[in-house]
Amino acid sequence: MHLNLAVRPCLLSNSRDFEAARHVLRESYADEAIFKWLLGDVSSKRDPAAAQAKRDLLLDWMVDWRISSCQSNSHCLAIPASANNPSASRSSAIPSSSSSSSLPLDLGGCALVSCPGSRSSQVLSLMSLLAYGASPPTPPEALGQACRARFAALEHHCRARDRLGSHTPHWFIHMLAVSPEHRGRGVGRMMMRIVSALADQDAAPVQLQVSGSRSRAYFEQCGFRVMETVDVCCDDSPTLKLFNMTRVPFPKSICLDNVSPPR
Repeated sequence: MHLNLAVRPCLLSNSRDFEAARHVLRESYADEAIFKWLLGDVSSKRDPAAAQAKRDLLLDWMVDWRISSCQSNSHCLAIPASANNPSASRSSAIPSSSSSSSLPLDLGGCALVSCPGSRSSQVLSLMSLLAYGASPPTPPEALGQACRARFAALEHHCRARDRLGSHTPHWFIHMLAVSPEHRGRGVGRMMMRIVSALADQDAAPVQLQVSGSRSRAYFEQCGFRVMETVDVCCDDSPTLKLFNMTRVPFPKSICLDNVSPPR
């Protein structure tokens, strides 16, 4: 299947646009099963303000933790809301976001990805500018011992996955999000098709980890298959199912007019 796509992603290259991407990631992550599992049973009937404050605190910390876990060869790819404009630029390279505008990009969606062979310090540099590196390695004490214990169980699995995982060259999607205003318009699938096409140019698989049957079904429709299912639990917590998924390379899956992967 050869599709000539006018939509082009861009690499976020300044802290202003990266903060906009962080906002999109934050809004999207609130619906993830892994976030709800870490949050636990938070009743909003007795003290709605306290319950919302706890959700916001965990959400801020969790997104920053996921960002800070990205490796040095990571990039933040984004699809501007204007990308669906037929007159959009059709350059042969993925452009960087501009620092000349006084306003941040209006993002349709974004993804944090790592790719083999990259020597980019983009995400690490942007994290440093925004002081994300100062985020504590464990959830704040205000979230309670149960949340911290659940995170410890989750982190143990993540470290084991990184230690025992595939050492062959591959792309990895750390996070993928679509702005609420642009959901239902195919932005997420477009981002997946672009990342998959770039990985196909490397003849490399794409890997990711998701939680929840809804996310699993979505990525199966995008060509991924479950390679491993892991159950994570802590004390009397419900079981969190994590799905390690892979999409095998498919040569020339999409024609991107020789768009080059980020390097």
